[in-house]
Amino acid sequence: MLKRRPNTTLAPAMLQAALDGCSILSAYLWAVYEVLPWDKTFTAGALDHVPYCLMFMVVWFLAAANERLLRPGGLDALGPYLFAVTRAVGEALVLSTAVMALGTAQGFDRDFLVVFCFGIPVSMLLFRAAARTGLWCIRRHGYNLRRTIIIGANQRAAHLVDVMFARGRSGHTIEGVLEDDPERMRFLDTYDFPCLGGVHELEDTLNSRTVHEVFVCLPLRSFYETIQNVAVICENAGTPVRLIADLFPLRVANSRLMYIEDIPLLSLSAVPETQAKLALKRGIDLAVSSVLLALLSPLFLLIALLIKLESKGPVFFAQERVGQNQRRFKMLKFRSMVAGAEKMRDELEDYNEADGPVFKIRDDPRITRLGKFLRKYSLDEFPQLINVLWGQMSLVGPRPPIASEVEQYSWDQRRRLSVRPGMTGLWQVSGRSDISFEQWVELDLTYIDSWSLAEDCLILLKTFKAVLQGRGAA
Repeated sequence: MLKRRPNTTLAPAMLQAALDGCSILSAYLWAVYEVLPWDKTFTAGALDHVPYCLMFMVVWFLAAANERLLRPGGLDALGPYLFAVTRAVGEALVLSTAVMALGTAQGFDRDFLVVFCFGIPVSMLLFRAAARTGLWCIRRHGYNLRRTIIIGANQRAAHLVDVMFARGRSGHTIEGVLEDDPERMRFLDTYDFPCLGGVHELEDTLNSRTVHEVFVCLPLRSFYETIQNVAVICENAGTPVRLIADLFPLRVANSRLMYIEDIPLLSLSAVPETQAKLALKRGIDLAVSSVLLALLSPLFLLIALLIKLESKGPVFFAQERVGQNQRRFKMLKFRSMVAGAEKMRDELEDYNEADGPVFKIRDDPRITRLGKFLRKYSLDEFPQLINVLWGQMSLVGPRPPIASEVEQYSWDQRRRLSVRPGMTGLWQVSGRSDISFEQWVELDLTYIDSWSLAEDCLILLKTFKAVLQGRGAA
């Protein structure tokens, strides 16, 4: 009879969440204390900013979960760990402030925000660094270790051991390896782990030893039935079993477990799928585009009047573009060329200065005098806020191409159509029309692979600077 053991994998995550809550509360109380008016009690001052503190906590836990900061053993190396904490803190600060500013009529105490924005990263890093350092010290002295068995001696197992156990911080200690062919233990010669027998001896091993986790490094295709038996035995024993999930040699796709009802699915995706953050991104698009359209409406009227005074034709130029998942839509711009400019493109094809399927002429004869000014400062792009409001575009993302350009894309270049296109992106803040088409696509794919809300905010700030300088405009 197998001895069943309780699963304690949730404890580290709950402890980390509690520490994060304490660090947020500490920074909040410090900010309240620093800006407290002389005629207010501390309790009254603390109650003034409770909605913001609660919003920050909600956004923080979403960002922390997305950065794998709440998973047991999510990040081990110190550098990536601190970078992930800093990025999650930045996302939470920017988004919670933006949501509260756009979603409520309550004003902000500027001094409180300054102190809190300074205090929260310091507090978060100090709390997490102290907890992580203390945990590492405990583990180095042989405490709080999870006894682990590896099934299958091969290159996968060797790589797993190198990554997870080389620094001694992951909290695992290897009890031994179960391998049907003792000769294959040579893959783990560096660590000199004992061979506990064949895979068929797993049940006896779990009964005779204290084992917290079982890592299966066998290839799924060749050992499907064996892995199935291992999973059943570990399930009956209440011992977590971990399977190496690199089933396919994919370059950039991330794997995660998802469910449809009670059916577990292994999801492999090369595009962002964090629904909570994507929904928040869409909410920011809606709020910002609505506010900007209202604020810029007098400017829109002035530009429209100047366009009509300079040349005949419509105020707006609506061009069919290819958006997310190859959906077609009409992208809006203020008209910066003479009427009928699209029909003149074939005559100017020999003057195209851009490589790849893109058409660009720096001194395009079709552009009007007002159009040159509008393009230099990207004022012609402002009507795309309407496309953002309608959900056809986002504030930040790859630029939407025209259909004739898409037809010339290579297969991997089409991945830039897997996300919602944007008014601005890495291309605009990295030289805009001064870079080649290959670099342009590479920047878009880099954006997709490393997307985060903090990066969106940084791109928007860089875009504002580039627009003011009129840099790289065509």
